[in-house]
Amino acid sequence: MITIKKITLSWLLLISLTLVSIRISSVIDEPRLLTFIALFIVFLKAQQIIDNFMELKHAPRKWRFILLSYIFFTPGIIFLIYII
Repeated sequence: MITIKKITLSWLLLISLTLVSIRISSVIDEPRLLTFIALFIVFLKAQQIIDNFMELKHAPRKWRFILLSYIFFTPGIIFLIYII
């Protein structure tokens, strides 16, 4: 069972990553680098949601692997489409 403290810390991390992505978007001018960083932040946020809010950290490996692979491949495919 996940504690309120852990959920709150995870939520603060999600908010922080959102603020970081906003700040980075105003600083970086290179579109490919910005896209890569934004998609990496999406990956980190999705991993937090899967592990803490969906509580799949202790679920069967199959389910956690399916969702983690989805958040790995989807941003990767978007990045590949963008750079072509």
